[in-house]
Amino acid sequence: MKQNSDDFIRKHFSDLDGRAYSKDFPIYTDFLDLNEQSILHRAEGGFRCHIAYDGGYDGSERQMAVFLPSDAFSDTDFPIRVLKIEPINQKYAEKLTHRDYLGALMNLMIKRELMGDLIVKKDDNYCILFCVERIAGFIAENLVKVRHTEVSVEAVRFDDEKFSPDFREEDIIITSDRLDSLVAACAHSSRSAASTLIDGEKIFLNGKVETSHKAQVKEGDILTIRGKGKLRIFAFNGKTQKDRLKVKIGWYD
Repeated sequence: MKQNSDDFIRKHFSDLDGRAYSKDFPIYTDFLDLNEQSILHRAEGGFRCHIAYDGGYDGSERQMAVFLPSDAFSDTDFPIRVLKIEPINQKYAEKLTHRDYLGALMNLMIKRELMGDLIVKKDDNYCILFCVERIAGFIAENLVKVRHTEVSVEAVRFDDEKFSPDFREEDIIITSDRLDSLVAACAHSSRSAASTLIDGEKIFLNGKVETSHKAQVKEGDILTIRGKGKLRIFAFNGKTQKDRLKVKIGWYD
């Protein structure tokens, strides 16, 4: 079933490439998940259009793609809007989670592909949502409650808020800067289990599926382990007495 689904996705992207090229006009996708992005990355070489990506902020997981038929459209803006969702009365509000916000949005019958990342600011108890332009007004008008908490929704400019997510920091020890060593440490698993994840295309390095066990990781890299979460490598902090690498990472909350 998955193979059939992937084939359908590839055909869809090929159709978009053909339409954009023949009409000489950029065509945007909705937000793509990591699997869809991976399929598109692998197919890019066979397309006539150039492909660009944007999720609204640096390090975004869900991203839109645009098929650009020529350099004349290289400065085109992605139809992404940013909404701030927050309780009307913070004093009596529940502490809302990513699942709470997403559940409330899905209850409005909004398809997931119309929404990008949700960044939940736990300390300040609000959420930043990236969405496609055409659905922003509907959300602002109809999202009035998350769980039992009444909320307000306002559009913000891209420079109005700091969109960096909150991180849960962790110090780990890895035997080398190879991808399989990092995955094993982050997933708290064996090297062989990490290799299985890599071979199964469950590992994304900086938004792209990575199948090389020996791929070198470095500071600033973003690693996604499907089923485990997403993290950023903050710093390599020297070595242990056994010559292993000390690494500080931050899990996206």
